[in-house]
Amino acid sequence: MTKSRGRDGRGSHLRLVDSTPSSNPQPPAGVTDVDTTPSVAVLETLQETLMLDLAAAPAELHPVIAEASVARSAALLADQLWPAGEPDEIGEVERFFWADAARVLGERRDPDSFVLLTSLARTVGPAGRLPLQRAHLSRARSQYGVPEWISRIAGFRLTSAIVSEDVTGDGLSVVLDYDDDQHPHTVVVFVDNNLGAIAKDVFVGPPVDRVIEAYQRGGRVTVRSVRPATAAGIILQALGETRDHDDPPVTEDFEFFSALLVNRLTQLPERPIRPPIRAMLSPRQREELVDDFLHSRYAVGLPDDAADIARLWIDHAVDQTVGGPFRVSAVLVELFMASWLPRKVLADSTYFGAVPLVLRAWLEFAGERTQLDLDVVAEALDAVDVWTPALEAAALADPIGSRSGERVFLDETSTDLDEAYRILAGLGSPPRPDLTGLDKNHAATLSVLAPHAWLLAGETLGTNYAGEAFDIAERLIREAPDLLTKARLSTWPRAIVWLLAHRHRLVGPGECLTPTTLAAELACSAPTLRKTARLLTETLVLPR
Repeated sequence: MTKSRGRDGRGSHLRLVDSTPSSNPQPPAGVTDVDTTPSVAVLETLQETLMLDLAAAPAELHPVIAEASVARSAALLADQLWPAGEPDEIGEVERFFWADAARVLGERRDPDSFVLLTSLARTVGPAGRLPLQRAHLSRARSQYGVPEWISRIAGFRLTSAIVSEDVTGDGLSVVLDYDDDQHPHTVVVFVDNNLGAIAKDVFVGPPVDRVIEAYQRGGRVTVRSVRPATAAGIILQALGETRDHDDPPVTEDFEFFSALLVNRLTQLPERPIRPPIRAMLSPRQREELVDDFLHSRYAVGLPDDAADIARLWIDHAVDQTVGGPFRVSAVLVELFMASWLPRKVLADSTYFGAVPLVLRAWLEFAGERTQLDLDVVAEALDAVDVWTPALEAAALADPIGSRSGERVFLDETSTDLDEAYRILAGLGSPPRPDLTGLDKNHAATLSVLAPHAWLLAGETLGTNYAGEAFDIAERLIREAPDLLTKARLSTWPRAIVWLLAHRHRLVGPGECLTPTTLAAELACSAPTLRKTARLLTETLVLPR
């Protein structure tokens, strides 16, 4: 068993390494007979991890930290010791392990191992609970020299719950109130609506009255009491969203306390109440919202693309976040302008230049519909100004269609994409990419990126390089589609051209192109192009 280190030098992850019968773990102090069962090596690591976690926490939190540390370790063991196999086989391995662990810990007499045994006996699930509780009861009769707080491990009672929601709809906090004569505390779960309502943070907080006071003092939140079963349902649904996320951006506290949270929720006397299914807007309902907006006083004088941009805002708010299209949020503005829109839409500066105007009008329209405070609306409007340069940087240098202001939305499939890119004499129509085996999104992305790389290389470097640029774009989508999230969508064709220019030595002393002039031709900064081209080279193993 080895252990990687987390914050403050604490052991954070367990990993099985060479736990074969040939390994020779050292016995604990005071034990003369060497026990070489696999449980010994595992338990030594669990105990060391527990002691490190306790040493890094205030004394009043030791009962909670002990419960959390052992719950986390038990969850990691479940993933590593019995991750596969038939259900009966998994249960047999788990039962054998905990029975052996109970035997080993039951024979020891040092206080630290008693802390571990107590924590395990009150935390581990049904497969190990009975032998661990028997071992704990046997040792408790004669164990001396243990602190008083050990009796309070996993002995807290859930008494109430509240939900605090931000008025912008960016997220909510579920606060579970645990009663204890010596150290009442809360377990707080933050749910991020901008990331699909995942549980992003879990931490131990002060008593619930202090939490409510802090929320009320900070303002811009609504606080309501809920039944514990209702709170449990909200949390469990959010934890499910976190597990379904490919790479959830959770906090270190989430990693440490989430197993404790799950253990406590599964011990509730009431069955968790599942939250209502979120209502989704149909295409017709979305178009009706756009029409309402266009007929409002806020849409007077907007560009022709207003309907299209408003619909994109609605689609993003409904499909990518939780809370609906009428959310007025500076964070939502940032996600839309700096991340989602540049990666979903290929457009020129005329189209992207209309986006800030339309967004300001929509935010004022939504603020009136939801009767939000003016300062909340003003904050979102300021965010539009802050993130406008991100759209300007993502705009294509040349119109992508026959007229300025058009855009290609990557969730659409067009049969006229070759015509949209056929603006360079001598190149003719671009090749049609092979879409066999690709899903709809990847096929649409390839249908746009490959012809654009083909055109950009032909315009910038010459017709001899267009085909090679097309091939690299095709490899990018087929072999490394996840790489697309590392840069704006419009950056990839430019990076391909940058890569080809350097590979074929078209840039440098004595050549017509320098890094500065090439970056200017591609309307992108040299550092960005250099970094993105390096990602391409290293991921696709391209020649330099």
